[in-house]
Amino acid sequence: MHTRRIAVVAGGSGGIGEGIVFALLNQGYRVYVPTRDGDHSARLREFVGADADVHLVPADLADADQVERLRKEIVDAEGHIDTVVVSVGSYYYGHRMHRMPVEDWNRTLRDNLSTHFNIQRAFVGQLREQNRGTYVVLSGPEADTIHPDEQVMSIMAAAQKMMARVIAHEAFDSMVRVYSITAQTSIATRSRDAQNNPDWIPARDLGSYVAALVAGHVPGIHETRHEIRDRRHLDAVLDEVRRRTG
Repeated sequence: MHTRRIAVVAGGSGGIGEGIVFALLNQGYRVYVPTRDGDHSARLREFVGADADVHLVPADLADADQVERLRKEIVDAEGHIDTVVVSVGSYYYGHRMHRMPVEDWNRTLRDNLSTHFNIQRAFVGQLREQNRGTYVVLSGPEADTIHPDEQVMSIMAAAQKMMARVIAHEAFDSMVRVYSITAQTSIATRSRDAQNNPDWIPARDLGSYVAALVAGHVPGIHETRHEIRDRRHLDAVLDEVRRRTG
């Protein structure tokens, strides 16, 4: 029986990801975060504390071989993985589709879809081999709506969301749980600071939702798709979770 719970948070050094890392740490997880040159690993370490049970592992998620090495390194060290959370993607703004340079399209495709493909290929395979664990994919409002001059992000986010649904469908013959969480409003992060809107969902609260979902405390744990309408909706769900769990 495994006593230490192991989580992998792809995108954990980002503004949204750090809230997820923080919440999982508070639930007693040891958290592994893939990193690469130029990301915000130092900021994450400062946020969660120098003594936090976080392991930063260099890996380019756009490189399938590096993602597989990441998986193997974690499994060799821990013997298992309990939870994988994917909050990965780059942002693109400025060109309508018919004017978008091909190199921009290829880079956006790599950062937003190839990374997700590589992660699921390595880690869903691991969870299926274990026949247990949770796999969570996060997306924003652009997955369901089109915003001016960032239309390509709607394509990428919608594809990420559908990829999670496909993975969930394929996991029907296993004990692996797969979730797609869509926040229908922006996320307030430390990196945005003064640009944050008080109506936005705080990254820490989104992390608390993720932690509660993988623990089985959120309504609809047998459903793949989870929609968070706004901050008020999330506050109500988390209040109910706290009431039920004490």
